[in-house]
Amino acid sequence: MKMKKILTEWRKFTIKEAIEKTNLEKKIEAAWPHKSNEVLANAKAAVHAARFLNGGSVNNLEGYLNRVQFGMTGKERIQNINRKSKQFADMFTAFEVYKPVYDKRFLDAEGNPPEKTLTGIGIVPTFTNFNFKGSDKEGILTQAKTEEEAYTEFFEKFERLDGMLDQGNYNFLEEFGTMSGKTNPDARHSGGAYSTGLLIFPEEATEEEAEPIMNSYKFFLDHQADPAYIMAIKAEEELQKALMGALSIWEKYGGFKDGADEQANKGAWLRMSRALTKSEETVKRIKENPGSYKTATNKPKEVDVEAMIIAAKGGDKEAARKAYDILRKNKDIRSRDMRRLMR
Repeated sequence: MKMKKILTEWRKFTIKEAIEKTNLEKKIEAAWPHKSNEVLANAKAAVHAARFLNGGSVNNLEGYLNRVQFGMTGKERIQNINRKSKQFADMFTAFEVYKPVYDKRFLDAEGNPPEKTLTGIGIVPTFTNFNFKGSDKEGILTQAKTEEEAYTEFFEKFERLDGMLDQGNYNFLEEFGTMSGKTNPDARHSGGAYSTGLLIFPEEATEEEAEPIMNSYKFFLDHQADPAYIMAIKAEEELQKALMGALSIWEKYGGFKDGADEQANKGAWLRMSRALTKSEETVKRIKENPGSYKTATNKPKEVDVEAMIIAAKGGDKEAARKAYDILRKNKDIRSRDMRRLMR
């Protein structure tokens, strides 16, 4: 009987322990290869802090924050990370986040390719950075024009979290905004729509409907970096035709069928809409200032052409022919001289 009582009490204890732990704790522990120790407790605090700073929460929140592990509560560990710079540096990894160059065809005034621009910093718990994937990393993006501004904003945000924990205010969603929604990984490959790079069509689309759209898109891919700005405009107009055609097909067949279809394809649909707007802006930019259109591929060709012209004047008919083709395509009047030297 005594042994039975001990086992009963042990079951109650283990059940209580399981209930007290948040789902996030269990997930972290499952990826932890060692025995439970203070390093693990600190990692848990960092990951929970990141979740809160993203506007999220956990089950049994107060149980975690008030439970003592290795001499400190969860709340105290989170505050300790905020208040001690070395502890923060150990628990988090920072990354610069850049906005990719949308259109590499436009060089700056000095003829250099455009540079990517800083959009902010990403702060990721070091533990999740090495052990989890994708959105499970619980990363926090702080947008700003400079690193200094981004770090300042992030630490101000962490200070607010510190104060909220002191006050017992756990309304993280209201304070820090909406947490990025998790997606259903199965929905991404649920069939239905089919993609051809930038373009995406509903499954009802016929080959007859898709073919002219794909022809326009192919024209764009073939001529988007053409040195002649007029051809670049034509390529963008064909892209717009393709995008409007694809979007109209979605409207024709009634849009997304259900939540899973929307989740799987809405991102691609929005990319098409944004690409259409960007293309219209590109055409406007070229038409307003054709001189701004100096492609990266055009720059080395200019150097080659000059060398060809010199060789042509020295009697190289093949160089004259190549120079003629390039200069004529760019509507350069020097093509007349090259035509004469070809003969």
